Amino acid sequence: MKRSIIAAVLAGVFLSGGAYAAPAEEQGTLTITGEVTGTACRFDNGNNVSAIELGNVPASAFQGYGVGVDVPFGENEATTPMVLVCDPAKDVIIKVDGAAFDYNDVIENTLDHNSGGALGVGFKLYHKNKLIEKDGNSTLAISDLKSLGDNKYELLLSARYAKTATDVSEGKVNGTVKLMVIQE
Repeated sequence: MKRSIIAAVLAGVFLSGGAYAAPAEEQGTLTITGEVTGTACRFDNGNNVSAIELGNVPASAFQGYGVGVDVPFGENEATTPMVLVCDPAKDVIIKVDGAAFDYNDVIENTLDHNSGGALGVGFKLYHKNKLIEKDGNSTLAISDLKSLGDNKYELLLSARYAKTATDVSEGKVNGTVKLMVIQE
């Protein structure tokens, strides 16, 4: 008896589904297509690692600057440029690992205060005074990169100290980011 009741209930549910279906003119169809391809731009092997050593700046130098603002002290360029291999007819999009950033595009200090890290300070990353943003909206004109020939281009980044909090304390500041280059 239980099986008969369950079967009758299920049959009623399945058959009533058509009664609740919307008329064809109230329905629509969306087809999405795309293609995943290799990128036209990449880092040249052996030329994809660099470092930036900023100058020493006293904590008092950050007074008067708002949170998220970079300061004009201690800025420096990378010790060696990175080399990109790119299509010379397309601009380059730089994407940076977003986990390293706060909401003000400041690369956060990876050293905690107990390990001698400064509080309230991080870095902002630039290419020729153009901010490299965390959301991947940093498009660089291929003409802004120094051509090395053979579709190779020099990417020379710089960094500046930037406030992450109202108060800044003394200590070391360190950060590492992963970069990705794309041409669309």
